[in-house]
Amino acid sequence: MIVLLFGPPASGKTTIAKKLAEKLGGAYLLSSDRFRRRVYSRLMKEVKKRKSKQRYLIVDGTFYKKRWREELRAAAGGGDVLEVFINCPLETCLKRNKERSNPIPQEAVHILWRTFELPENPDLEINTDRIAPEEAAQRILDIIKKD
Repeated sequence: MIVLLFGPPASGKTTIAKKLAEKLGGAYLLSSDRFRRRVYSRLMKEVKKRKSKQRYLIVDGTFYKKRWREELRAAAGGGDVLEVFINCPLETCLKRNKERSNPIPQEAVHILWRTFELPENPDLEINTDRIAPEEAAQRILDIIKKD
């Protein structure tokens, strides 16, 4: 199964992804932060390479374009993909970004926020202003265990 955690920068995706990986055990965490150029094409290659090697592949990235989420589903080759939209207000993203050890430019947060193509029907939506990372990871885990 591929678990896609996507949403605006500094919304809490990576924190939740790490907690989920700990809870799942044996999961492989693949983050877009690993790549600096050609991020999505390189990410898709990794997904294709690892999808059959891992029971759980957790993919963490903004995926702010709908077509990238569709490409991920295609890269899964018909396998299960759980789409989890991690969201919070812009102000929260800006505040969290400032607190990071390696923040991205604030203007980039604004641009990605404005151009983010919202998902029409994610499997789960989590507002990280209302739900702590531990609880968010547990909610995702509960869905995975049902399947």
